[in-house]
Order: sequence, then C-alpha cells, then structure tokens
Amino acid sequence: MTSKILQRYKAANGIAYSKSGSGEPIVLIHGVGLRAEAWLQQISELTKTNTVYAIDMPGHGESELLANDKANLVDYVDTIADWVKAVIKAPVIIFGHSMGSMIALNFAVRYSALCAGVCALNAVYRRSDKATNAVQQRAWAMIHHPELDRVEAPIKRWFNQNGSSFEKKMSELCQSWLAIAPAEGYARAYYIFSENDAPADDALSEIKVPVTFITGDNDHNSSAEMSQQMASICPNGSYVVIPHSGHMLQLTHPEELNLVLVKFVQNVKNKETQHDCN
Repeated sequence: MTSKILQRYKAANGIAYSKSGSGEPIVLIHGVGLRAEAWLQQISELTKTNTVYAIDMPGHGESELLANDKANLVDYVDTIADWVKAVIKAPVIIFGHSMGSMIALNFAVRYSALCAGVCALNAVYRRSDKATNAVQQRAWAMIHHPELDRVEAPIKRWFNQNGSSFEKKMSELCQSWLAIAPAEGYARAYYIFSENDAPADDALSEIKVPVTFITGDNDHNSSAEMSQQMASICPNGSYVVIPHSGHMLQLTHPEELNLVLVKFVQNVKNKETQHDCN
C-alpha cells in the first residue's frame, strides 16, 4: 500500500470526510495524531457492500479545530453526531480506533437512534494507575513542550520494531502522518484521550446494538482483557483478539481484521432483517 490521499469533502461544521462505495453507511474514526487514510486497507474491502465515510477527527487532517479550546470528549462526540445528522441522515455502523473507539462508544450511548452497530478497535477500559499516569504525563509534555518528539515515541509503542518488512512499511507510513499532524489538534486530542476512559459500565450495558471489541494480543495499553471485559457488559457484545498484532492492527494486519469487520457488518444486517420481520 502506498500513501494514497483520499478525496475530501467538507461539512458545514468543519468535519472533513471521504465517501466511497454504496449501501448502508459505515463511519470510520481514526485515533490521535492520524487521519482518514489510516483506514485505507479497510475502505477497499468495506466499499464492496457499503457506503463508507472516513472522517478526519476534529483538529486532524483537513478537519477544523473545535472552536472551544476547552472542548472535551462529549464535544467531539456531539460534533460528529451533528455531522451524521447533516450529511448521512440515517443510522450508521460506527467504527473507531483508540480514541476513535472512545468516540464511537459514546456515540452509541448518546445517540442510540443514529447507531446501528459499533466496532471498537484497540479501546481502553479502566486503565491502571500506572498507565493513567504515563499517558497523562505524555499529554502534559505535548501541550507544554511542543518542541519535544511526538513521532518516534508513539511509533515505538505502536509497532513491533522487529516486525516484518510489511510492518516496517506501515510504521514508516504512520510516521509520515504523525509528522504532519496539526500540532494543536494532536495535543488537544491526546489530552482528552489521557483524561478519559470507556463509558461507565451502566452506560455500556445500555448499548443494545451489536458491539464488537477488537485488539491485538501485543497491545498492552488496550489489552485483550479490556476488550473481553467491555464485551461482557454490552448485551450484544463480542470480542476478537488478532494474534501477533499490536495497537495499529488495521495497518499491520488488514487481512485478518477485514475478515472480522466484514463478518460484523453482515451480523448487523442480519439483526436488522430479523427486526424488520418481527
């Protein structure tokens, strides 16, 4: 895969997005510091059956920063929900990665009528005190010392430095995205990510649509145990662990991941058909 650039459209509320394929809508939300292109290897598969919208998170890619410099996670969720209402005007299957998973899960909680299903990749759940302290220290440094490295350290956390040649190529591609990420948007989002977690357990238990949690067995900050715990709380929850993968599995293990995503989308459609027949 090369560093293909997706064609963008711009919504009135500042969200930049790509649109391709036809069928029921799927929305893809990337993680901190990235951009819509992080999903390229999923878009090519999902567009065979669905209309796929890949957004730039606020303050990333070509999306505008939120006007409120004190914006919190709910503001990100509400902004994306407003975009769904204005542009798609129908319930969506929403996929998120890392902070994008936080947004996707909260979207399902706050906007249940707009959500047909949720896929949460590499989601965090009840971080340990040690992990919380580490991520908050990184967020503080990013805000107060923007001159410090914001590329090499995450690459080392996210990718296996002794991985395959393909993983090395994906690492280099991801590194190029982090290097051009808007500094303020990156820092703001990382601060919000550091201060938040998955929705409360009682909120997770209220998500009635199908939800699947996917992570890599080498992702220690978004562990398999976290995905399993969240899946056990959601009434229609499931989880999948992709072997030999880490935090950026949509880049490093696209074939394995795409099989899971296609199956999940079909499961959502089957449940919708069953509901229509009842």
